[in-house]
Amino acid sequence: MDLLGGADPDVAVAAGALCLYRIAPLLPQSGTGLPQWKIAEADWADLRTLPQQIDRIVRSLREGLSSASAEADDEALGELHEMASEMILRYTDVGPLDQVEWADWCSTLALDIHQQLDELLDDSDQEAGPRFFPAGTEPELTFLQALELEDQIRILKGLSEGSRSLQAVIRRAEDGRTRVREALSRLV
Repeated sequence: MDLLGGADPDVAVAAGALCLYRIAPLLPQSGTGLPQWKIAEADWADLRTLPQQIDRIVRSLREGLSSASAEADDEALGELHEMASEMILRYTDVGPLDQVEWADWCSTLALDIHQQLDELLDDSDQEAGPRFFPAGTEPELTFLQALELEDQIRILKGLSEGSRSLQAVIRRAEDGRTRVREALSRLV
């Protein structure tokens, strides 16, 4: 996403973390479960201290990950669990200079996750198989993918505007997370 590449690094990392936040309902959980992650406006008010908070949150989420994705009854849900887990695993493997790259990667993976959710929710597409597009053409976005892309753009712009847009950013992140949770509930 070109907007992400040109964003302030703290804004980009915050946007990447909010991609992870929105898909968090897909994370596999161990018996003890993942730590609760709730966005508090006061914690997000200062983008200069936010990277340290994000680091703490993502590392605690990593501790709560399990191998449940490998044991999932449904192969497609297992793949979604693995994709969501990969956001956390890649974060802990990058240095501070690579966090913007991590945020860009999270943005792309979140769009892929939403596309796969749409495919799983659309029973009529089961027989279609892979779709190929001629060079130079782009496929249309799926419904959930389009909503996720809109979330990403508005969140990135809102974070760039600073504290005056913070409530709208948090509300959009919460709405996106609810959307993923509801899609997942339709699949299980």
